[in-house]
This record gives sequence, C-alpha cells and structure tokens, in this order.
Amino acid sequence: MKVGILIDRLNVGGVEKIALEEVAALRTLGIEACLVVLRRKGVVDNAFPELQKTVPIIFLDDRFPSLLKASFQFPIFHFFSLFHLTYPLIAPIFLKNKEFDYLIVHGTYTAFTAITIKNCRSVPFSAFIWDPISYIVSRVYAKSLSQLIRIPLLYMAQCLDKVILTNTDCILVGGSAHNSLLKKLHTTKPIVEIIPGTHPSNLISSNKKNYILAVTAWKKGKKPEYIFELLNLIPNLHFTLVGKWIDTNYKNEFIKKILRLQYSKQVTVVGEVSEKDLKLYYQEAQFLIQINDDRGFGLPALEAAANSTTFVIPEGQGVCKLFENNIDCYFVKEQNTTQIVSIIKKLIKNPNISIDMGRRAYKKVVEKYSWEQHAKQLMKVIQNNKKLNN
Repeated sequence: MKVGILIDRLNVGGVEKIALEEVAALRTLGIEACLVVLRRKGVVDNAFPELQKTVPIIFLDDRFPSLLKASFQFPIFHFFSLFHLTYPLIAPIFLKNKEFDYLIVHGTYTAFTAITIKNCRSVPFSAFIWDPISYIVSRVYAKSLSQLIRIPLLYMAQCLDKVILTNTDCILVGGSAHNSLLKKLHTTKPIVEIIPGTHPSNLISSNKKNYILAVTAWKKGKKPEYIFELLNLIPNLHFTLVGKWIDTNYKNEFIKKILRLQYSKQVTVVGEVSEKDLKLYYQEAQFLIQINDDRGFGLPALEAAANSTTFVIPEGQGVCKLFENNIDCYFVKEQNTTQIVSIIKKLIKNPNISIDMGRRAYKKVVEKYSWEQHAKQLMKVIQNNKKLNN
C-alpha cells in the first residue's frame, strides 16, 4: 500500500506538522508512506527541519518545467495563490502511473489538485477539512469587505467547499467544531473524526518557571498584541512567545511596541526553536495561553498537555473535546478579558492548581493520543475506502 500525504506547501503551521508526523507514524506501521508537497517554494524556508529529515518527501513541482511553476498570492487573501488553481491542471501529468494507491489530503485548496489526480490517475483520496473555505472567508475576510463583494465571495466559497466534499471519499476532521457546517454543505458524505497525535514526555514536570507560554506561527491575525491588554491589567506577568514569525517586519513592529510600552522585562520573543527545545518550553511553562481561536483543532494545547502543562484556550476548538474544562484546563470565550484575567490571577496565586491540572491532562494524552493510534485510524479509513472504490 503506497500512501501519499498531500499538502500544498511546507510552512510552519500545525497542518504541516501533522502531515509530517503522519508519514512517520504510517511508516512505523510498515506502510509505504510519503509526504507529497505541491510547491517547493513555501512562505518560509526549511520549515520543521528535524521532522523533514525523518520522512521521504516529494516536491511535485520539481518535476514541472520552470514556466509552469509561476504563481502569485491573490489580493486580500493570506494564502490563496494562483498555483492552487493551476497545479490541479498540471500535477496529474507529472504524477507517475500507480505511484500512489491512496492520498490523504490536508488543506482545502490542496484538495483541488487531489480531485484532478483522482479523475486523471484514479487515485482516491480523503481530505482533512481543518477549516472550510466558507468559514475562513466569513471569519477572516468578510467583515472588511463591502456587501457587494462579501455576498458573492461567500457564495463562491460555499460552492468550492461543496466541490471538495463531493469528491472526497470521506470528510476527515480533527474535532466536531465544523460538523454542522459540513453537514449543511453536504448532508450525505460521512464525517470521520481522527484526533492528531503527539509525543508525550517521559516525565511529569513540576519544575515550573515564571512565564506564561504562547506558541504558534506568528502572523497578523494571531493577535500577539493582546498580551499587552493583559499586562496592562496584571503588570507582573511574564510571557514567552515561541514560534516562527512569518513576516519579519511584523516581528520588528511588535518588538518596537514592547520597548515603547516598556514591557521588555515581561515579554520574551524567542522565535523558532527545535522540537527538543519546544518540549522544554512546554514543560517549564506555568501554563499555555492561546489568544486566537484555532477552530479546526488547536495543536499547541495538545502538545502542552503531552508535557504535563495545562492551558487556557478559546472554547469550541477541536482539541477542547479531549479535555474537561476546569479540571484539566480552562476554556474561555475568545479574548474575554475579564474571564481570562480572573483565571490567570487564580493560577498565578495558586501554582499547584496548574500543576495538578497539567498532570490530569497529561494522563489523558498518554492513554489516548499517540501518533501510532492516529496512523491506525487513518489506515482503517484508507482500507475501508479502497474496498469501496474497487
């Protein structure tokens, strides 16, 4: 069985990290799995270098003539680019016959290429829908657009979602947050929930340091400036921000604001770190805070729990289903400052509360959420759908 895990680009996001880990986990099970990346040129260079070394990777457009690799980002969109529309026409030509038996697809725009590969090369696929296009358009873009543009854009997004959902064997999700929307878009297609895995630490850490951790790929929309609002209300907090900054200019603006507001002793911007160092930051943090709602899943919270650290995150994300509010962690309304400040004060005043919560969260991760379990669930989906397609 030859399985391709298909993504559009190798960027520093949770989706790309999950895809890399899936390949490694499938290969541990003896499956001939490979990461297939549509476009070599990413938003950042050399994302997840340690993980890249552990798995075979095909950059599909390495097989294209140079002229066919041309692309640009569409105005107003953060990621939607020309290649998302042109590569579906090109990719099937350069995919070898019977190179893969099945594809697992990450990313809604990536699914357009999977559809043409399915039609031209008879390679079936199932797609992870972390966030439907119509959800992203309504959440991120619609509010800033005039009604004249917003209404047709939302309609187009829904049409594109329906095309993807119609062509995938089944809809894969990391949680139930979008299930009602997905059922509305396609009422008959099966929805299969497969929780991402993680690598639990071998020890439960109680050696906490004096910082609150925030981890993501930092860019506009992730709202790191929100910590200034919290510092204004609780001046003695210490935040450590870990993760690659997509836009260097944005990072520089943020650091200048730290200096201007005189928060240099309270805010540490670490940037990108190795997986080994990331685990240490998780283990030593008082707790993790997530500012922006990551509705599709919320991988940093699962990784924090895997390192016996509790977290405070927006409610309703896929990861929330795995843990119990007020027992393992705290779920809050996104940027509900009054609620968040109350929780932070409680955890800072009573550090044993966060230590106990982190231990309970850790126990659940160890019992249920390994990458091996994730890979076995994927293979069940693949094998069931291969039978249906034969």
